[in-house]
Amino acid sequence: MSGGVMRAWESVCRIALYGVAALLIVALSGCTETQTELNFEFYRANVEPIFIQSRGDFLPPDPGEPACVMCHTWQANTPLMLESLEIGDDGSAHWTEAQSRQNFEVVSRLVVPGDPQSSRLLQAPLSPQAGGSALHTGGKVWDSQNDSEWQVLAEWVRTGTALESVESIPDVDFEFFRTCVQPIFFQVIPGGLACANCHSVGATGGGGIEFTQTDPEESWSAVSRFVEPGRPTQSRLLMHPLHPDGGGDYVHNGVRRWLSQDDPEWQMLAAWVSGDRTGTDCRP
Repeated sequence: MSGGVMRAWESVCRIALYGVAALLIVALSGCTETQTELNFEFYRANVEPIFIQSRGDFLPPDPGEPACVMCHTWQANTPLMLESLEIGDDGSAHWTEAQSRQNFEVVSRLVVPGDPQSSRLLQAPLSPQAGGSALHTGGKVWDSQNDSEWQVLAEWVRTGTALESVESIPDVDFEFFRTCVQPIFFQVIPGGLACANCHSVGATGGGGIEFTQTDPEESWSAVSRFVEPGRPTQSRLLMHPLHPDGGGDYVHNGVRRWLSQDDPEWQMLAAWVSGDRTGTDCRP
């Protein structure tokens, strides 16, 4: 893989990327995360090459589907954040063993040992018709669980053993959401629109998230899919409307609500996602 091809892929991905893959977040009750005892050698020999695999004709005018690494080595607000590739003298792309071990730790957090069907790594790129998640910003890579790549990942996941970790996922408080977060979606920013102008029932261009002013529980059901408890910068709710200069997603069909992560409103949401804001007190 030449350096020119790598740059072409990255350019296409910057144009096509819409943010982090949106998935249903169910860890809202302080449950513990797990570390996984998975086979590193199998991962490096069989799983990691999948991330570099070309997905077809990615050059204009038909960008096709770029390799996973074209988004997952530079887009910082994604749970699958891989190390940057090394380019050899012959133009081939690779990771060193040390880099692969860093990747292994990241990738392992996206699987449920022994359960491929519940593992985010396998569900996000899988077609919903085949049992995958509804949305994935990078498109759907596999049409079936019989796909050879999916089967390789499944084989690796089935060999894993879950180990309890002392790190816990914080609560994301619903009461604070209802009192302090929900109203944000209906507040018009100077010179712009309210989020709900596009993201509400019946509006066009909602992008999979819809707010309703009369039913906070329904809004929370929509919003929770775009929140990573404990990880504000991996939460699409915070990163999609954030300006790229502030670390946000490169593409957002609507206006940018925040220019930087120093914005007080963004800071409030970040504290809430981190589990630090609860109750009904919305003061800074």
